[in-house]
Formats: sequence, C-alpha cells, structure tokens
Amino acid sequence: MIRRVVNWLAILASLVLLVAACLWFYFERRWSAWDENGPSAEPYSAFVAGPIGLEVFPLKYAVVLNEISREAFLVDPEAASFREPEKKLSVWEAYGFLPNPASTGQAPCGPDAGQELPFGFAVTDYLPLSAVETPVEFVGFTCAACHSGRVRHADGFSDVIVGMGNPELDVIGFSDAVRTAILDPELTVDAIYKAYGEICPTPQPDGMVDQVAGWIEGQIERQIIAAWIGQFRSTVAEEIDSYGPPRWPHGAEIHSADTPRHLLEPAGPGRTRPFRSVVRVTLELPGVENMAFSKIPSVFEQRSDLRPRSQFDGSILDPVTRSFIAAYASGATPTALAKPEMARSVRQAAAYTETLGIEVPLPAFAETFPELAPSPAEIEAGRAVYRTHCVACHGDRDPVSGAWVPEGERLHDIAELAEIGTDPERVLFPNGPLLPLSLWTALPQAGAPLEAQKQRLVEAREAALSGRRYAEAQLWSDQLARLNLNSRRFRLGHPLSFDECTGETCDCAAEQRGDAAPEETRASCALTAELGYVNNPIPGTWLRAPYLHNGSVPNMRQLLNLDDRPVAFCRGANIYDPVAMGYDVQITSDPAACPPETPFLFDTGLKGNANTGHDYPWPRADVVDDPVKQQELDALLIYLRVL
Repeated sequence: MIRRVVNWLAILASLVLLVAACLWFYFERRWSAWDENGPSAEPYSAFVAGPIGLEVFPLKYAVVLNEISREAFLVDPEAASFREPEKKLSVWEAYGFLPNPASTGQAPCGPDAGQELPFGFAVTDYLPLSAVETPVEFVGFTCAACHSGRVRHADGFSDVIVGMGNPELDVIGFSDAVRTAILDPELTVDAIYKAYGEICPTPQPDGMVDQVAGWIEGQIERQIIAAWIGQFRSTVAEEIDSYGPPRWPHGAEIHSADTPRHLLEPAGPGRTRPFRSVVRVTLELPGVENMAFSKIPSVFEQRSDLRPRSQFDGSILDPVTRSFIAAYASGATPTALAKPEMARSVRQAAAYTETLGIEVPLPAFAETFPELAPSPAEIEAGRAVYRTHCVACHGDRDPVSGAWVPEGERLHDIAELAEIGTDPERVLFPNGPLLPLSLWTALPQAGAPLEAQKQRLVEAREAALSGRRYAEAQLWSDQLARLNLNSRRFRLGHPLSFDECTGETCDCAAEQRGDAAPEETRASCALTAELGYVNNPIPGTWLRAPYLHNGSVPNMRQLLNLDDRPVAFCRGANIYDPVAMGYDVQITSDPAACPPETPFLFDTGLKGNANTGHDYPWPRADVVDDPVKQQELDALLIYLRVL
C-alpha cells in the first residue's frame, strides 16, 4: 500500500514538473530580449541604451527606490532638489545621475518606463550576473550612465553631452548604497509591490485566459524578485568578510572621527577606483590597498590614430578591450558578456567612441559660452604658445579643417612618473603587474590560441616558483583552473576574447616576466603594465575638467599654474567657470563647510589624491612673479577653449 502511494505521488510530482516545464517554455518565448534591430544594433543606441551586463535591480524596485529606500541611501527626506528647489531631492539626483531628456515627467510605468529613469539606464529581461531571461524587467547601467554629462553653469544647464565623463556621478557611493539597501530587512517583495501598486496601478486583464496567464506570470515575477533579494543579500553579506562593509555614501558624515579608517578614502563624484574592482573580479584578491583613483574619463575622438592606446597609462590597446574591461570591472560577468546582444553592445559602443567628436560633432566652448568665444587674434596668439610648449606631446587641430592632427615627436610616448610627477597610485597599485595576463585569460579563446593562453599561465606559475613567489604561483594555478573551466563553458571561445599581442614580433611573455622587451614592440601588446602616462591628444579640452587623471585639479588655470592648486575643496554639483575653464570650488579643509550640493571634501593630501605634477610649461614658482609667463599662459588658456 505504501509503495503504491509513493508511486502515485512520484507520478503526480512528475506531472506537476512536466506541466511547470511546459508553462515555463511557453512563457519564456514572451520574455525573449534578443532583437536583431534592438538598441545594441547601432553604435549610438548601443552606447546610450545597449545592455552591457550591468543589471542592478528590478524595474519595480527602481520605480519605488525613493519611497522605500531613501534612508538606506542616506538621502534626507526633506532635502530640496539642486536643480528644481520646489521639488524634493531624489536618490538619483543625490548621486549625480542625469535626468533623461526623453522624460515626460510621468510615473515610470508601462512600456516607456525606461525613459523616465535617469539617462544611461537600460531596461532588459536579463537576470543580473547570469543574464538568464525572465519575465521580470531589470534596470542596468549602459556606457552613457558614466560617460555622459552636463555643463552646470550660472544660468542653468547645457544639454546632455554624450561622451563627456559625468563629473557629478558618485558611482561607487551609489553601488555601496545599493548594497546597504539590500541588507535592509524591511526590503521585501511585499514592500516593493505595495509601493509599486500605489504608483503604477495594474489594470485588470480582459478575458479568463489573460487573467490566468497574468496571475501565473505575476507569481513567477514575485518568486524571481524574492530570489534576487535573497541571493543579492547573501552575496553582500559574504563580501563583507572579504571587502569590508559597504562604505557610507558621499558627504561630510564619512569624515566623522568615529568613521573606520578604511572608509575615509572614498572616490567621490566623478571618479572611480577601477583597478580595485579589476583586482577583485580578475585576481579574486581584496584590493583594499589599491588607491588608484581615476576620474571618469571622456571617451570621444578615440580613433586609433589619435589614441592607439585607450587608457591613461597605456595598459589597454583598443577600445573594444577597454569597453569589455570597464564592464567586467563594474560587475558584468563573462557569462553575461557572452550574450549576443551584450557582446554586440560592447563592440558597437566602442565603435561609437571612435567617431564621436569627429563624424558626430560635440558642442564647442563658444556654443555654450558665446560671450567668451576667442577672437581670431586671440586664437593665433594662443596657438603660438601651444605649438611652442604643448604640441610635441599632444598634437594640434588643423586650423582650416578642424581635424585633430596626430603630430608631435613625443605623442603617444609613455611619460614616466619621475618626469611627469603626477600621483603614482594609478600605475603603481598593488598587484598591477599581475593583471594583464589575468585579464587576457579571463576570456578563453579556442584551438591553438587557447593552448597559448594555458601555456602562458604555466610559464607564469613556473617563473613565480623559481623566484620563490609561492603565493603568486598558487594564484596562477587558480587562474589556470578557471581558464580550463571557462574553456568548457565557452567551447567556441568567448565572443569578446582578444589576442594578447597584435604583432608577430611582440615579446609579451618577456615583458610580463619583467625582462626588457624591445621598445618598438611594446605598443603591440594588447595589455601591459606600464609605469607612466600616455601623451595623448586633448580634443574637447574644456569638457575634460577636473584635470589630471585623478580629477585633483578643478580647472585649467590651476593646471597651468596661473593659480595655486587647492589643497582641499568641495566637489559635487559644482558650477562650471568658463573663464578658468573648469569647476568653481569652495576651498576648505573642513568637511562640515561643504554645502549639500557639493558634499564631498576632496583632500589632495590623501593617498591617490595628489595634485602635483604636469608642471608644463612652467612650475607655479616660476609663474608667480613673471608677468611675461603669465601673459603667455593667459593666451594659451584662451586657445585651449577651441581644442
């Protein structure tokens, strides 16, 4: 009797599973996100709206973020908007996200919900990390979220400038605040749905079939969101042991005397700590000691003859590899980036950066500030100074065609730290020399190239053993095991895999071992660990403030040493000063003195924040008492407005 009951129960369970599987396959056809003509199909839309594996949270939660998670994001419920004082400050604005120009001001409900979110967000059906398609819509970053900005001037704002680094976006603060919010025990599926229902009432479907289908999909959605909360919460809790707790958002409170020391070096607005993230996801090391701050860069005029290397330090060869690493370091997994739509987004967005500012024009300084447009005589006088002191490293614009001419005997050279004198952390961060090989082998290739990847890891392990670097040898063993696993997962090779070297003569193995590689072959390596900064063209100079790679110099007058560089100043939603060509900042060493719209105290005395170096044409001491040099620098400053 018992056996018969067990058999019937097994049959019943099998039938239930079969019905569930059939229903899943039926509904899955309605969830498919892949579209040959979708946003990733064309360069501009791929940059602005194409998914790149950075889904953050469900759309329903994004809609109610301000209602149920303001405390977790430390946004004062009574704070007024910086942009529109008659409205309340939103979480999005507090962290520097751009308003979407396509917004109609309506609640983010229905099929056009994405356009009511900040600029640079995509709405997809992909689960975070795994990129499995589900009926739940998720919100994720696109390239434009970080690499678009507005010029905030005394009379208002410019239009959104795609390709400009967002100087107000505290992307690390936002990421940590999301982690704080997910740990809130009051964040539940019921809380999300209750708040969402008040903002976006769901109409009752017509017909019994639609009602049943809607109910089933609703239950699936709730289960998936509940699973997302549980998994994300568990992941954040586990990461606390390795990476420490999420730091508090930007603002004076992080400088409290009671704040743990490891929370005192946040990136703040307009900056990231990219290699801390790369070390974590590629080497699986904490990266806590990595203080390699980088401002969010501008990504226009990236054509290969202008920028044969796509990073400040020359470590990345081409825009596609750069874009992959940016997404990977921000949390996109190789599995997600292998999706056809996401791989295509990365490629197309990278292609867009090569033509942006060349075939696709950017606003000129004179368009935004016509009253300060240089006269022909001022341009000619400034150009003479520029060509005397700057063209060798940065090239120049052709005065007739307006095209940037990649001329200059030192253009694209690596300026070593001893010469340029800027903050060293960007190129000397811990474990930096290990990254090129790790990144290359993070994406398996196929056939002979895959065997070459494996052989390189074996060589690196043997070199570490012979040098008695046993921990490093273990790391390469772990990397080899990961490569073997991923090579089975991506049997045809990862769609974004790249060659370590692009030239037959490149001796990358010698370079990674620390041996001297021939100078003429160094530029052939897709990834290298350089000890300096690349002399690159500087088109759109006025849009690149704040200056230096870590954003430590607010405006061009200070970079040229016409004015003193401030030791500490307030950053956030700063007004653009067109005369100084950069940001007007409040100079103070007291974090409590920073106003709500610029709450982050940028202290150049902290590790990674130094504002020294690049004393070209002359150091500040040589300029202070020399009227002739001051006059030349004034002329140079005016000429830089047209570059």
